[in-house]
Amino acid sequence: MLPIYQNSIDLLTNVANQKLYKQLIIQLNKDFSLTGIDLDFSVNNAPSELKEKLQKSVKELILHDFNSYTNLLYRIDVSEKDTQIVNSTNIDAYIENVTFLILKRVWKKVWFKNQFSK
Repeated sequence: MLPIYQNSIDLLTNVANQKLYKQLIIQLNKDFSLTGIDLDFSVNNAPSELKEKLQKSVKELILHDFNSYTNLLYRIDVSEKDTQIVNSTNIDAYIENVTFLILKRVWKKVWFKNQFSK
């Protein structure tokens, strides 16, 4: 059963504890690459560093390349409905929530691959 997480750091800490952090980074890099976004997350970054870099990237995409942002959400399979549920007029709070949605979806892909490809 896929656990429920409270926030991005909670999710990333648990992923690291399950020794699947590297796979999560690989999947995240793959999704960004397939969307045509030139960004590479390092497996050497701590979970907090990954979260900050992802948030910064999401903010940049929203402010300067909204088309790529929507393509990324589509590629990762984050529903537009879920992003609209994020009720915030503060862009930083919105970005934090969208980052969490992205990480949850990428984690779900990694978790399923790990569970069912043994």
